[in-house]
Amino acid sequence: MRPPPTDQTPIEKEENKIPKWDRKRDGDLVYRKYWNEVGRPLRRKMLAERDEQRRQKAKARKRSNRMT
Repeated sequence: MRPPPTDQTPIEKEENKIPKWDRKRDGDLVYRKYWNEVGRPLRRKMLAERDEQRRQKAKARKRSNRMT
């Protein structure tokens, strides 16, 4: 049998149950590193693509309104 973990030792399974938002907010170093290297650039890319799609739709709408 393994001894029960102390308050200082995080339990891997329990750590994974914590929502990512809470881990980021609490300053989890591993998650912060992931967020800075992977998560933030992906989010920026997603938001830029969404804005570009909105611009294209607005441009098409303007064009179609001019034609009528």
